[in-house]
Amino acid sequence: MTDNKNSQSLSSRRPTSPHLQIYRWNVSSLTSIMHRFTGVALFFSILLISWYITYYTYQINISEGHESCDCPIQQFLDFVFFAAGIFITFALYYHFCNGIRHLFWDIGFGYEKSRAKSNGISVILTSILLTVVTVGLVTYFKFL
Repeated sequence: MTDNKNSQSLSSRRPTSPHLQIYRWNVSSLTSIMHRFTGVALFFSILLISWYITYYTYQINISEGHESCDCPIQQFLDFVFFAAGIFITFALYYHFCNGIRHLFWDIGFGYEKSRAKSNGISVILTSILLTVVTVGLVTYFKFL
């Protein structure tokens, strides 16, 4: 049996788990948290997409017989749907690009600290670039 004094000295020398106040963030932790967050966001975005399809169908049925409403509530909802669409697009691209990064990790490529950092930054930048290109093309074709 170990004595109580010896076990207390061992426990006082053990490192404690880092807390958010003292933990130093790095790219890998940020990309890991973002990957989980975008996965959950994509799961719940199905509800938003379903609601938008229902809303859009309802708007088409109303506008067939009457003038369409150009009121502030309609403009606000259009803005909310547009912003949510941008966020969902970014979440989809980010989750896809980071998933490819994880596939490379599964085969043992990219575990080095410098390579993991550069891959994380490239995943974020690629996701932003693909989102900007997609939103730009959708906006261009919408007003064409």
